[in-house]
Amino acid sequence: MTWRDGLVLAFLGLMSNKLRAILTMLGVIIGVAAVIVLVAIGQGASSLVTSRIETLGTNVLFVSPASGTPFPVSETTLIHRVLPFSDVVVPEMTQGAKISTLNPPNQESGPVDGTTAAYLELGSVSVAAGHFLTPLEVSQDQHVAVLGANQATNLFNGENPIGSSIMILGQQFHVVGVLNPVGQGPGASQDNTLFIPITVSESLLGTNQLSQIIVKAQNPNQANLAANYLTNLYTNQFGSTSAVSVASEDQVLQTLQATRATFTDLLAGTAGVALVVGGIGIMNIMLVSVTERTREIGIRQALGATREDILLQFLLESMAMSLVGGVIGILLGLGVMHIIPAILKTPAIFSPVALMLGFVFSTAVGLIFGLYPAIKASALDPIHALRYDG
Repeated sequence: MTWRDGLVLAFLGLMSNKLRAILTMLGVIIGVAAVIVLVAIGQGASSLVTSRIETLGTNVLFVSPASGTPFPVSETTLIHRVLPFSDVVVPEMTQGAKISTLNPPNQESGPVDGTTAAYLELGSVSVAAGHFLTPLEVSQDQHVAVLGANQATNLFNGENPIGSSIMILGQQFHVVGVLNPVGQGPGASQDNTLFIPITVSESLLGTNQLSQIIVKAQNPNQANLAANYLTNLYTNQFGSTSAVSVASEDQVLQTLQATRATFTDLLAGTAGVALVVGGIGIMNIMLVSVTERTREIGIRQALGATREDILLQFLLESMAMSLVGGVIGILLGLGVMHIIPAILKTPAIFSPVALMLGFVFSTAVGLIFGLYPAIKASALDPIHALRYDG
């Protein structure tokens, strides 16, 4: 029997029971589609976070205290003093809180970020309406707030919030600005963040402990010097290298890339489980098919079909079922991938590697899980097969 004859017989075998074939292929379809979609989501989310960090530039440092490490607002002045080549030093005091509007009444939760006017100089955000915090507003402890894009939309239902009042932890604030959408960055999304003067956040949040300080040097070489200097400074001060973390933008990117690889592999592995389940389903159905077609196998053997012919017929039938499921899964995955941005509000990046993996895995599933039923079919005794009346 030629390969062409085997493919024809495999196709006829699938068409003889269409519903069972479709249900059997379902596991492979879901598995292949899941591989493509989950890898696309993982790469899209990672790409978005990476692009947000890269907008800060390679001359940015993130100085963060460990839990229990005292890190008061005065650390900002210290860094300004000991690092003469620092271009911008931005303190952040962040805490989640309930945020509500007065008219009409509405309420949202999100991070409240106490900072200074210098935050805008980092280049990670831009103002869509109104203005960002000014040095005067910070120095005079004014109760003003700048809303991230999502907070503005959710609190005011798309209306212009400039000039409106909001309540944060029982205190009234005047909205002076709204930011353009920026997407997901390190930590909480700036689109969901509300910015207030750090001088006000100390009394509002009841602490003078900073969440982190962002340092922007004049160039990348100075950033490396600053990182080494601050690491040594805080190690000597606290007697531990982990008391205060000093991470450069490059280090953050390297960590994100390693995390992305692990996350993507985990997603692909999870989807691979569905392919294995689909393969088990194919093997089960093929074993049932061998039993149901025992007499047919006996007749083919009596007409001159060799064991290799029988083996090839059932193996090709298993692989055809798996490959058709793989192709449908690829098409389904590509379709779902294109509607993800509209549903999840996050990009999905197509991965040719994921597509190839889905195709290769579906082929391997048909070959591996179809081999045993094919061997069993080819090993049937012709006389017993002809006498079988199942």
